[in-house]
Amino acid sequence: MQTIQIGTLTLTATPNQFKTDLPPSIGQGKTDILTFNSGLQLMTIHRHPKHPVLFQGFLKEPFVGFGFCLDGRFDYRPVCFDHPITISAGQSGFFSFPKSVEVFEKADDQRMLRIYLMLNGDRLFKLAQGDEDRFYPVLKSLDAKSHSRFLNIITPVMKVVLYQIIHCPYIGMTRQIFLEGKAMELLAHKMEQLCPGSGRQDYAMKPSDVERVHHAAHLLVRDLNNPPDIMTLTNLVGLNRDKLHQCFRKVFGFSPFEFLRDQRLKTAMLLLQDGELNVTQAALMVGYSNISHFAKAFKSKFGITPGQLRKASPSSFSDRKIIYDNIKSNSAISPKIL
Repeated sequence: MQTIQIGTLTLTATPNQFKTDLPPSIGQGKTDILTFNSGLQLMTIHRHPKHPVLFQGFLKEPFVGFGFCLDGRFDYRPVCFDHPITISAGQSGFFSFPKSVEVFEKADDQRMLRIYLMLNGDRLFKLAQGDEDRFYPVLKSLDAKSHSRFLNIITPVMKVVLYQIIHCPYIGMTRQIFLEGKAMELLAHKMEQLCPGSGRQDYAMKPSDVERVHHAAHLLVRDLNNPPDIMTLTNLVGLNRDKLHQCFRKVFGFSPFEFLRDQRLKTAMLLLQDGELNVTQAALMVGYSNISHFAKAFKSKFGITPGQLRKASPSSFSDRKIIYDNIKSNSAISPKIL
């Protein structure tokens, strides 16, 4: 297996944006990093090697990282790990490295799409200020002299934000503002996953209730054009109607119906940005038979009509094929449960 040194990042014409391209002899792909004033860094890795490759790199300073694998599979091993860990599409992880470290990634000849959030540990402490007790499981790992890691799944709300990052419709300063906001939103979802705020709820939900709510969310968006009705949903997940609504709001901040409508509109936005479907086709694909009602709901949520968005959206860039295929195959939400 060929070993490749990960190339040096070079500054692009866009301020605070760096990139490196995969050598054509190895395959297609690139790595982009955006640095924000908040201290967050947003890294996107899109690779498609021609053959299995071992990538070698070096993390030159301590950092905290949150990784999200949307497509592909790879074995990841910093030299400080006893064994490599295999990360596949749909998985998300938290990593803390207290010192510089050499890393290796073994990748097969398949398409790979990953997004990372990175920041300094001190910055994460400041963000958690005033809520240290709740985030203690994460913050204590920053005090340790050894590395830390936690693996979870990419939740439905995370996946929506990740797709919005990939499909950012803006350029220049507005792109920077949009992506920084989405990076912070993604960080919030990840921290909530690592340290759920159950202590602030009126009552502590049982872990089994949380699992049932996540399962209900999966069932709702598995087929946006034909979701189960509320009675079917309650029977499938084993919660009565009132408890399902109450638990659903505590986990997602929405009622089941509001969650379904939100997912439909966000998925329609991605389909329209993709440019391959017209407004009627996008509406029908996500379950709206009344196009006028769809247009009103869409404008109410996003401040722009579906037609205006479609006209303003570019119709081609490299990652759209991956996302469009995922939507068509009903993979907008992982069937796994937290």
